[in-house]
Amino acid sequence: MERKSLYKHKTQTVEEKRNQRRQEEIDQRKARREKCVSDKRFRHSVSEDTDAQGDEISEQEVIDATNVLLNKEPEKLEALQTLRRAFAQGTTYIDTFFGQENALTCLVGILTGNDTDLQLEAAWCVTNIAAGTDDQALAVVKAAAPYLITYLSSSSLDLKDQCAWAIGNLAGDSSECRKLLSSQGCVTPLVKLLETDTPNVVQSAAFALSNLARECNDIASEIVNAGVIPHLVSRLQDPGVSPKLLSEIAWVLTYLTSSGEFTNKLVSNGVLKHMVKILVEQADQQDVDVLTPVLRCLGNICSGPDEYSIQAFENTKLIPALVTCLNSEHHHIPKETLWVLSNMTGENTVCEKVTNGPLLEPILAKLKAAYDIKIEALYLLCNLGCHGEEACSVLISKGVVETVAAMLKTHDVELLHLVLSFIEMMLRLTDEGKALFEGSEGVARLEGLEYHTDEVTRKQANELLETYFYIDNNEEGAEDENME
Repeated sequence: MERKSLYKHKTQTVEEKRNQRRQEEIDQRKARREKCVSDKRFRHSVSEDTDAQGDEISEQEVIDATNVLLNKEPEKLEALQTLRRAFAQGTTYIDTFFGQENALTCLVGILTGNDTDLQLEAAWCVTNIAAGTDDQALAVVKAAAPYLITYLSSSSLDLKDQCAWAIGNLAGDSSECRKLLSSQGCVTPLVKLLETDTPNVVQSAAFALSNLARECNDIASEIVNAGVIPHLVSRLQDPGVSPKLLSEIAWVLTYLTSSGEFTNKLVSNGVLKHMVKILVEQADQQDVDVLTPVLRCLGNICSGPDEYSIQAFENTKLIPALVTCLNSEHHHIPKETLWVLSNMTGENTVCEKVTNGPLLEPILAKLKAAYDIKIEALYLLCNLGCHGEEACSVLISKGVVETVAAMLKTHDVELLHLVLSFIEMMLRLTDEGKALFEGSEGVARLEGLEYHTDEVTRKQANELLETYFYIDNNEEGAEDENME
């Protein structure tokens, strides 16, 4: 075993691997959510949702409706309803509207008028325009955002709800829009809306706050300083909270925990405990809209100090819930769960619970899953193996070396790097790893990588061969020469 200590490119420590993994996740997730949750959302009426968004509207109808507004004709309400339905059917109709001179200015004028019915329809139009392209959203921010923010304090709950939704769409567009909204003072009134008793209003406010906090730590800090945490925790404690509202709150918490700056404060206010409880309660329901942000929030929190992972596992129902998530039929739920476990298993006692408990079998099953899930499973196994010989021996007893050795045939470079790192760890930390690897045609596959086009892969393969397989031959040759 002593010769193995001479191998210079040892597997990273748990802490190094955790930091690398965290940065990789930040890069990968920086500008996206899963398809089940959209950064911007068109708003349809209940009847339109029921009837597949209502009847298709033509571009000529958009032009006619716009002219009604521009010419101050009396049928404004009907025209606005036509426009907001059209805008929800695609950005082409928004372009048509923008093609009419002073159309947006006219719409904002109606928004700021005295007729509450027209104001609400105008705000709805603005909401759907804000769900369009970057240029369309930026135009709305500059023309209408100050009024939308003002109406967050309106006496009309419907107008508050609509304006919060519009701000959420604008915030979901770009960092430029988020900064403009923040500079115009949207954060405090949005946080204030979380106090209302109307779930729709709270849901729209949370949607806006989550998009504002995304990718912008300064705005996230502003949201925290505005007192958002007690409001969010209060909603999490409500046994009657709807899944839709729960999802929006979890997204806010996901983005507030992404940088790690506010995690201590969030955990001290009970967020970790509540996220674990929600995961336990929702795992069997398989509501992806809830599970996705809850898993991401947990993963963010547990990428911090080890004590957070220990606290999470104090809930004895967490392991069965994670097993359920790993076995989910929704593709990205097992993927997210593997990522959460990768962050949790930096801690020794958690690693032991995963390695020696019911979680290991469904984890190993993911080695034969689709590529992106397989990658997550390998990262997790590397994290487990980092804890030493005992964890590696358990993995070897489960046939992992043979399974992973077969992956050396892949053409994907990232997967190859992970496989080679895992194999190195098994060879270095266990006595039986070498024989199992050789028996799985591992050496021949390594030799096939000696001329790989990727330099890192070539180097990894060559060093494994030289360190663990060719060295004995070299030593025998040297002994023969000495005998002669």
